[in-house]
Amino acid sequence: MIRSEADQFTADFRHAIDGFAVRLVVAYLARNSVPPDGLPQILTSVRAALLALARPVDAVTSPTEQPTPSEIRRSVQQDGIISFIDGRSYKTLKRHLKAHGLTPEQYRTRYGLPNDYPMAAPGYVARRAEIARAIHLGLTPR
Repeated sequence: MIRSEADQFTADFRHAIDGFAVRLVVAYLARNSVPPDGLPQILTSVRAALLALARPVDAVTSPTEQPTPSEIRRSVQQDGIISFIDGRSYKTLKRHLKAHGLTPEQYRTRYGLPNDYPMAAPGYVARRAEIARAIHLGLTPR
């Protein structure tokens, strides 16, 4: 069933690209005169250009290069950890990684990170620990 959903998505995507290409060519023809035999070539080239702009998902999510040790050190900040996937800062990476279909181990492997690379910002971890101590979480009654 997953295969048919992917095929349907591809068909819908190609249909949308075709429709957009036709709209672009119509807008172009509204202001420019083109001989009738040149129309198929224009439509084909516009469609090819639009398809070239749409990159496969694998090309977007696959890393182009491994981060340097200094980039790895700079990615761990007090208030957030900068993701190597999208460059944004997160308090914890687990939900972000799950949205991209990765586990912490896969993320560390993909980007060549050490096994002790944190999945939560140090400041966030300290604040959560302080709250836990304040409410006596984890202490057994005597």
